[in-house]
Amino acid sequence: MCDTVFTKKSIQKNQNVWVVFLLYVAFSKYGSIKLGKAHEKPEFNNISWFSMLFSCGIAVGVYTYGVAEPMSYYRGGWGEHNLAGRGPLYNDDDRAQLAMMQTFYHWGFHAWAPYIVVAITLGVVCYRWNMPLTMRSAFYPLLGNLIFSPIGDCIDAIAIACTTFGVCTSLGLGVDAITAFGARLNSDIKTDVDAKTYTIIVMTIVANISVILGMKRGIQILSTITFSLGLFALLATLLLDNTWYLLNSYVQSFGHYLNYMIQAGFRTDAFEQLGYDFSSSANMFAGTADTDGNGGSPLYDAMARANALVTFSDDADAVFAGSEAAMEDYDSATVYGSHARWMMNGWTIFYWGWWVSWAPFVGMFIARISRGRTLRSVITGAFIAPTLFGFLWLCVWGSLGIKMQRAAELALSDGTYVADGTALDCAAFGYGGGAPNATAVNGAAAVSLANDGYYLLSCRGNNDKLFDVMSPYGEVKTFLWTILLVGITLYFITSSDSGSYVDDVISANGMAKPPVVQKIFWCWTEGLVAIALLIVGDKTDQNALGAVQAVSIVAGLPFTLMLCFMCTSVWRALKIDAGDDDICQATQWSTGVLDIADWFNVRPANATAVQRYTVTERVQSLATAVFAPFIGVFKTCESEFGVGAVIAKVQAVCNILFFYLWFALLCLSGENRQWAWLGWTFFLFHVMQITALRATVRESHGIYGNLLEDLLVSLCLYPAAVSQLHYQSQEPKANNDVYKKPDQA
Repeated sequence: MCDTVFTKKSIQKNQNVWVVFLLYVAFSKYGSIKLGKAHEKPEFNNISWFSMLFSCGIAVGVYTYGVAEPMSYYRGGWGEHNLAGRGPLYNDDDRAQLAMMQTFYHWGFHAWAPYIVVAITLGVVCYRWNMPLTMRSAFYPLLGNLIFSPIGDCIDAIAIACTTFGVCTSLGLGVDAITAFGARLNSDIKTDVDAKTYTIIVMTIVANISVILGMKRGIQILSTITFSLGLFALLATLLLDNTWYLLNSYVQSFGHYLNYMIQAGFRTDAFEQLGYDFSSSANMFAGTADTDGNGGSPLYDAMARANALVTFSDDADAVFAGSEAAMEDYDSATVYGSHARWMMNGWTIFYWGWWVSWAPFVGMFIARISRGRTLRSVITGAFIAPTLFGFLWLCVWGSLGIKMQRAAELALSDGTYVADGTALDCAAFGYGGGAPNATAVNGAAAVSLANDGYYLLSCRGNNDKLFDVMSPYGEVKTFLWTILLVGITLYFITSSDSGSYVDDVISANGMAKPPVVQKIFWCWTEGLVAIALLIVGDKTDQNALGAVQAVSIVAGLPFTLMLCFMCTSVWRALKIDAGDDDICQATQWSTGVLDIADWFNVRPANATAVQRYTVTERVQSLATAVFAPFIGVFKTCESEFGVGAVIAKVQAVCNILFFYLWFALLCLSGENRQWAWLGWTFFLFHVMQITALRATVRESHGIYGNLLEDLLVSLCLYPAAVSQLHYQSQEPKANNDVYKKPDQA
């Protein structure tokens, strides 16, 4: 060991990178590195460990969405979904398969990747480098002592916000399912706001007791009980129904997922989303609707004006004057057969943002319970294993839902019905208000079928669908319903106590055993906020929980960037632990791009005891780089290529053009915003120039890094990057012979 101690679409692309990164780490030479010291043993056995991580990370979702989500893709319960590009779509069997594929995609490797990135980063840095178990510690290999500056405070604050809002939303949304399940068991149980409030209070009390008892006596025992109940319900339904069909569906669906996972992972619905450009509604790419009411972009306005001059066949002598109405009549989806354009942004990207926003909470919890395990065992046991097990759960219940839907369609149709994947006309099948309606057409048949335990699931409420698929089992169903009610309640409690535990640890600066008063505070803060939102939403007839949900999703955006930096951070930590020459024998930058966060008091590890540059010098250099970066570029080029070198002058002139044209064109954009985009193009050339120069300086001075890091620094912090280059260029260059291995010298 050496001595040195974005846009929405970017979320989806990052998910792919995280999955590949984790699999590479697991099966590389670093896979044998422990989350802890070499002699440490795992604190929890495999069963308890898996129960806790599964309960914390996913399990409650299979109760609420295990049937509802596959059904929504299969029959458009939440609106028509876009299943194109996820596999072949020739008939209804293919549609059923794609429904399972899309569900697996949302709950599979891409979903668990953010959790495990956080877990292994914290586990390596905190347990091997003796850092406190807080989110800021994950960035120590990148930021060094800056994690103890306001930057570290911001990192922990974002983590607490994500965890708190996520748990509050979970409590608020989960209580809807719990009260609905209770009402299904006993019609005397209410589902109003008072019943939901009392339910949250009870859940919070139990979660509070669990957290106070601690990890081993509380959370571990509760998670094991909860996991066992869910496993019982899963195995019971697997054996009670057509076991052969369900197992075949699992094998087939998993193979389909593996086959199309990469294709689905890179799909952005590019051509479907052209519909936004061709629509008169707010244009998400080109701006919002104009005040003249003609459209939302120059493209749409041009199309509408041209369409107004088109002569229609029904009146060859007349010119259609209603340009906007004509454009609406000839929607691009109708003409070109495009699928739903909202699917990617409205559902998939929302899903990824939801998983990312929970990453601080679940990732830190997994890190806490995984101490003493190797990276390979954590990635395979907490990344691959829960994905495969979750698939079994989703596939069994989702396949039962598809089976019941088909049975109801066949029983309630007159023989002319042909499935096309769109939402059904529930009234035509005897349903109204989410239940069989005896007074409707075919209502008597729908009631009779429901009495035998079979429902048209696409016309049922989401909280009814899981109980519905258990209804055909006669006298056994009440017992299974009870298991489901207890199971989902305990799963929400385990999510609450796990989230409270994470908030406790972060706010206590990494203490393994935070004060009891603080544990009580976080438990009841989450519970009371959820209750307040329910009451406000009920009185104002608004979805107050949606606001908190939106906040947690918004918090997921900065955390997406943080996860990318975590990959870099843990990679550096692993290379340092392994003693790799390229990083252990490298020099460091003489200044840091974020030193201003600690008022330039942070020194690199190889600096002398005396501060090399005064605060005044650093401030002046940074201010100059903000308004005149070409000065720093010119001085850096002179140091690298020689005083008076032509290339230094050329680089300075180019930087002047790139930088000031960017600023000038932004000023002109008041009349026409297209000038702004041209200005940003010049800015990107300015960034690329600094990136190339930074890579040159880094290589000549023997500093470890890569071109992507140079690009991110130059893009986000160009003044700091220019100032850093100016100071580094004054340092002596590295002797490259030092970095050769003995057999290369």
